[in-house]
Amino acid sequence: MTSINRPVCANLKVRGMERSFPKQVSTPYSQRAKTNTARSYKTRTDCTKSPPLPTDKTKPDWAGEHLLSKLVNSAISNAVLYEGIMKPMARRTMITTAEKNGVMWRTNVATLEETRDVYTIYNEIKDTSMEYPEYYLQPFHAYTEGNLCWQAAFEAESATYAMALRAWPKEALQWEEAQDRLRDSYVRNIKEHIQEHNLASPLRIVDAGCSVGISTRSIHESFPEAEMIGLDLSTHMLAVAAYRDANETSMIQRVPAENKSLKQRRNWVHKKAEDTGFETSSMDLFSLSFVLHELPQQATRDVIAEAARVLRPGGVFVMCDNNPLSAVIQNLPPVIFTLMKSTEPHSDEYFSFNMEQALRDAGFTQVHTEIMDPRHRIVLATR
Repeated sequence: MTSINRPVCANLKVRGMERSFPKQVSTPYSQRAKTNTARSYKTRTDCTKSPPLPTDKTKPDWAGEHLLSKLVNSAISNAVLYEGIMKPMARRTMITTAEKNGVMWRTNVATLEETRDVYTIYNEIKDTSMEYPEYYLQPFHAYTEGNLCWQAAFEAESATYAMALRAWPKEALQWEEAQDRLRDSYVRNIKEHIQEHNLASPLRIVDAGCSVGISTRSIHESFPEAEMIGLDLSTHMLAVAAYRDANETSMIQRVPAENKSLKQRRNWVHKKAEDTGFETSSMDLFSLSFVLHELPQQATRDVIAEAARVLRPGGVFVMCDNNPLSAVIQNLPPVIFTLMKSTEPHSDEYFSFNMEQALRDAGFTQVHTEIMDPRHRIVLATR
């Protein structure tokens, strides 16, 4: 296993069911007020704006075998339309939207391009024996090489910050506030699942498909006593994540003083989520943040099986991603969902996949889905 090795806490307390939940020590990067989220799938909402309730349809008409979906897929498969119109339009839309909302996309990219340390870390962290799965070698996110290129890695932070704004388009949020709200909702749901089911607080966490580490750091701030592992197939992404850890003053979002020492208990690992190489029953929390929409269904099943293998009994599985039942997702304008599908080749498989049933089939219990925001869901389960 190839990783950037950080000193790992050697004197962690013995895990036990009686162990108390760790004191919250983190604060949002932007220091803005948090919004509360009520409990349960049907009623949990953001206290500022209630998200639209799930619809009766199990997925959008533009995904799966519906005629509309087939028409969109036909247009996307036209190389002239995709390369000449859809792909450039998707990129322009992402960048323009981000910069209009204060995310300095092109400036952030230019700064990373000129940072020599990123390229050095890339060579240190890369597993040269890696055999990439076929699905990962496809073009996606409007990148010909997918996530296996510097352009994708250098733009990932800006794209992630802009993504959070889309969850609350009618609210006058700054991107920092939207990002805080999104990440706070995720970790809050994890904590509530642990508390409600009387589970031990996690001491070893893997954030699979961690990209440039934004989700990894957010989770770690909420579980500061844990050893944290960010795992990804893209060495380019991991190089940016490790660079940000080593150079916290370069962070686009400020790191609160009380969280600066956490990087000493974070490792960045170049591995597949479906074949992590970790020992059986060695993890307490297996997280997938905005990952599974990028996978075909069989790869998703393989990742769930790997999570079931590496989680100890009582460990927690959690994922967040687009919500197939979201009224916002189901009613996206034709131009938007066409552009979305043109950059996400596995959309049909994702929106047609029964996540809860797949988790139960893999032996998970206490499986439930929660509304994260108007666009996204969280699915949690216990090993």
